[in-house]
Amino acid sequence: MKRTITFLGMMLLIFTLAACGSKDEGKSSSSSQSNSSGNQTKNITYLGNSYTIPVKPEKIIFLNAFELIEDAVVLEVEPFAASAIGSDEEPFPSFFGDITTNTIPFLGSSDESLEYILELAPDLIISTDMEAPEVLTQLEKIAPVIPTSHYGPDWQSNLELLAEITGKTEMATNIIEQYNQDKQEAIDYLSSFKEKNVVAIRIRGGEMMVYPKDVFLNDVFYGELGLTVPEIINNTTEQTVLSLEGLYKANPDYIFVQYDTYENDDKENILEELEKSKVWQGLNAVKNNQVFVNSVDPLVMGGGTLNGRIRILEAAMETIK
Repeated sequence: MKRTITFLGMMLLIFTLAACGSKDEGKSSSSSQSNSSGNQTKNITYLGNSYTIPVKPEKIIFLNAFELIEDAVVLEVEPFAASAIGSDEEPFPSFFGDITTNTIPFLGSSDESLEYILELAPDLIISTDMEAPEVLTQLEKIAPVIPTSHYGPDWQSNLELLAEITGKTEMATNIIEQYNQDKQEAIDYLSSFKEKNVVAIRIRGGEMMVYPKDVFLNDVFYGELGLTVPEIINNTTEQTVLSLEGLYKANPDYIFVQYDTYENDDKENILEELEKSKVWQGLNAVKNNQVFVNSVDPLVMGGGTLNGRIRILEAAMETIK
């Protein structure tokens, strides 16, 4: 059985096949059209809430809705403007490709961007449920606002929302179906590794962090692929600092590390220092060459997006042997 699935290649094929249908109106049973002041609108339902938005929004702003920006890349929807994810020099990750070439980046906080957003006169603002209520109130005076979920298991609802907004429901359906097929292949392959101890670590602020079982890579490893949740993760309810001693006590069989200098400005050498530690070198995963650094790009929004899930599946299939 092959151990690597060409997920992204399959996605490109789907994009090509779905291109002729990607201009549909994205209607669903929850959508309706109306006229208001001469502008066509439609009602959509998302996570139990109803929103009235333009039928064909052309100037969509993604404000701190990082999961939805990745969905836009998957659906080949060019954001009019979006919150930056990278640096001033490269505001959007390279894996976004050409989709954000002409996207206006917001480099400041939401409240700092309000005046600029007003000047841009967007048709629709896709925000996040983590946004401050007072900021959402100000945004609603500018354009319709949808505060989208940052919770990983809502990834499909997020993708389907954006697909409905942009008229790409058929494309989204095809991509989700392909993902589910690939996921089943991964589950079948990884079933023999179910009892192995797999731990994902993110290095932030010079410290190792672990997360609950449904956050970042964990939601795919344990929730989707059925790997056993290690005690160290099962006891974690929020972002938690993990000491070297705590990691040694857990002694994982496989360690997935995510590290980026932008999250470790004053401790850029922390990963190198960690790898030189005798405690680190004594870990089973280290001794067996089963430590994988950035096999999933740290700028990917983990299991909270279809893109993230695809990349995590791919990494698991390529590395767990």
